[in-house]
Amino acid sequence: MVLYNNNKKSIMRKILGIDPGLSGGLSIIDERFNLIACYPMPTVVGEDGKRKVDPVTAYNILSKHDIDLAMIEKVGARPKQGSVSTFNFGDGYGVIRSIAAVLFREVKFATAQDWRKYQGLIGLSKGQVAEIAYEVFQAEQIYAKPRAGKRAVRDGISDSLMIAKYGVRFLE
Repeated sequence: MVLYNNNKKSIMRKILGIDPGLSGGLSIIDERFNLIACYPMPTVVGEDGKRKVDPVTAYNILSKHDIDLAMIEKVGARPKQGSVSTFNFGDGYGVIRSIAAVLFREVKFATAQDWRKYQGLIGLSKGQVAEIAYEVFQAEQIYAKPRAGKRAVRDGISDSLMIAKYGVRFLE
C-alpha cells in the first residue's frame, strides 16, 4: 500500500531494524528496501568503567526519523553466559526497547531464527549475511577498516539491516 501526502506525492514508510547489544546496530530503510541510514549501536563508558548502550545518543539519533515500524531482535539469556554479563546485556536491551516504545507507533519483535529463516539465512555465517545485506542495501557502514588485509564486518549493522528488511512484511 502506498501512502500519499496532500500534494499527491507518495510517502515511503520507514522501518527501523535494531540488533540490540553493544556491537549491535540501528538501521532505517523504506518499504522498497532503500537505505535511509544505519548506525553502530551508540555506547558510552559508564561510571563502572564498562561500555554500555548510550540512551541519550540512541534517543537523539532515532528521534530524528519518522519511523512507521520498529523491528527489534528478541533476545534472551544465553547458556554459559554469566549473570553479570546477562544483566548488562539486558540493561542495554531494556534501554533500546524503552526508546522504541516512547518514539514509535508500532514496535514488533522477532528472534534471530525468525528473521533468518524467513530470508533463507539459516546456517550462514555473519560474514555471509553481511555480504547479502551489502548486495541489497549497498551500505558501506557494514565494513570497518580492513585489519590484517581482511575486511572487518560490523555484523550489528548488517543484522539490523536484515531485521528491518524482515519488518517490511508487517506493514499494512
